[in-house]
Amino acid sequence: MIGVILAAGRGSRLGDATESLPKPLMAVAGRTCLDFAIEALLAVTNDVIVVTGYRAELIEQHIAREWPAAPVRTVRNALLEAGNLTSLGAARPLMGQSCFVVTNADHLFPGAMYTRHFAPSETGIGIACERERPVLPDEMKVIEKDGLLVEISKTLPRYDGAYIGTTFVAQDSVPTYWEAFDRVHASQDIATASVEMVLHELARDPASAPQVRWLSGLKWFEVDTPEDLAIARESLTA
Repeated sequence: MIGVILAAGRGSRLGDATESLPKPLMAVAGRTCLDFAIEALLAVTNDVIVVTGYRAELIEQHIAREWPAAPVRTVRNALLEAGNLTSLGAARPLMGQSCFVVTNADHLFPGAMYTRHFAPSETGIGIACERERPVLPDEMKVIEKDGLLVEISKTLPRYDGAYIGTTFVAQDSVPTYWEAFDRVHASQDIATASVEMVLHELARDPASAPQVRWLSGLKWFEVDTPEDLAIARESLTA
């Protein structure tokens, strides 16, 4: 199984901190956000692809230095101002028809999240979601029915919880996922097209709708703002 880490963005909400370093290289507990993401994915994958963009050379140098013997490789997304659909598209030629997990470099999950909910032996398409905490206004909200995704959007007035940035695609569903990806790529503005739009497209048909995996008791962190970074640093060094 292949792990894909989307790490092309600048992370402008972190302000001046990303002038010299891209967000994936922000330090947390003596490591970088990217290190946490790589280590967690290696719990279930035998190949990790990191999609770079902003200050790509710094991420490439970091991986060469810190993960020299690990099955981790990089690919650049040249469309820095486009939506993250283009980042997954940049990785696609390296992925072939393998099953995969795609996640974000700024989501710090423990490896147990993947081994518990996204093992290679699973079937179908699964998405990581939470419903045990307040959902923030800018989060990607979800509605599910009988365990399947019905709707996903940041603007849903009513919702069951929030998608937390990780999708698993089992071997039996790889063609279905990429068919939905191609439909989104062909119909949406590439400047704003996102991987979440693929989930929305899949949810249009119950036969392909992703399974909602409600994660319970998970300690994880998203590093999107200076406040997020401070919380992650304090919590992971405690």
